[in-house]
Amino acid sequence: MLGLNPRRASLKVGSEPKEALTADKSEGGSVRLLVSISSTTSTVFPVFITGAVAVQLRHSLHFSIAFVGVAVAIFFGTAAITSLFAGSLAERHGGAKVMRMATFASAVMMGLIALVAHSFGALAILLALAGIANGTNQPANNLFVINAVKANKRGFALGVKQAAIPVATLLAGLAVPSVALTIGWRYVYVFAAIIAVVVSLLIPSDPDELKVKVQRRRDGEKVQISLLPVTTLAVAMALGAGTSNALGAYLVEFAVHQSYAPGSAGLIGALGSLVSLVTRLSVGYRADKRDGKHLLVVASMIGTGAIGYLLFASSVKWLVIPAAVIGYGFGWGWNGLFNFAVVVNHKGAEGRATGITQSGAFVGSVAGPISFGYSVVHLGFQTSWVLLVAVAVASSLLMLFGRHLILLSRNQLNSNELG
Repeated sequence: MLGLNPRRASLKVGSEPKEALTADKSEGGSVRLLVSISSTTSTVFPVFITGAVAVQLRHSLHFSIAFVGVAVAIFFGTAAITSLFAGSLAERHGGAKVMRMATFASAVMMGLIALVAHSFGALAILLALAGIANGTNQPANNLFVINAVKANKRGFALGVKQAAIPVATLLAGLAVPSVALTIGWRYVYVFAAIIAVVVSLLIPSDPDELKVKVQRRRDGEKVQISLLPVTTLAVAMALGAGTSNALGAYLVEFAVHQSYAPGSAGLIGALGSLVSLVTRLSVGYRADKRDGKHLLVVASMIGTGAIGYLLFASSVKWLVIPAAVIGYGFGWGWNGLFNFAVVVNHKGAEGRATGITQSGAFVGSVAGPISFGYSVVHLGFQTSWVLLVAVAVASSLLMLFGRHLILLSRNQLNSNELG
């Protein structure tokens, strides 16, 4: 039997139940959303700080540049595994409580990196534990957000939450000249740990979550999900996240390869990040105005992003800027909308569903940059961009197939009820 909630069998893919649109939420939704962004930023800080201060880290701990990639892979690898199970944890104990624990754990790991990381091995172990905290936090954070705002504002809210990633990269970058190069790289982790502790203390409990938990126990309800559609979406997410993270990792270097000055190349990367940030907010806002079809939009965005990669493959210098805008805007601006689509299609099991798909995102974050870098070394940039186009197209098609599987699941549920 397919594990979908029968009460949602007649819904359009990606649509909210009509009663949910009028559900009242407690005041302070904007404050809770700000807390959500801060928590997300705090738990991804360890890996982005490590990337930002990599030069200082390598000189201090005496390891090669190749191990920077290994450290990042370790962080996202443990996050990917943890995320598979963290959704159930959040549904049992509430998103706010799990967020609080994960954010505090991230603070502890960053504090320990500052105090006791005197070798690459120690750094790797602490980043692995920080990855567990991040993997635990992400599905809990999604659950917290959807309980913090009204149903007709969740698309925008999840878009705002995903904006925490470019915010984290920005803050990590600013910390290099202001802290790492003045008083030392360890203090970057110290200040980030202090921020994370404060954020963990500011995370409020959510009375709505408690009411939902009590009601489910009273009714003896256990909402299940169908693994095939959500796993298909997780694979699609892995491929899509892999392409976008490869773009983020190598755009500046490619621009320099295309004869842009390093400063100009950095500005192109900054422009792309800004476009991605604006896109995540705008598509989330439009999702709240649209009746379903969110996965169709996600698939079309990933496919359009592939056009940007194709423009990179042309190796025409003046096309780098429009290609970056297209690649970042479409190819990396759909993450929040994707989470929203998963949430509205798995009501009652939002934590578990987004935990599985988030695992795909973490896998892509590891595999994408590593695979693209290997391809560049052995095949060159032009061929590598063409391969990235193929991966993006595969991701887009899998998004459509995952949506199709959800439709089939609901149709079968309807047939079972009639029979």
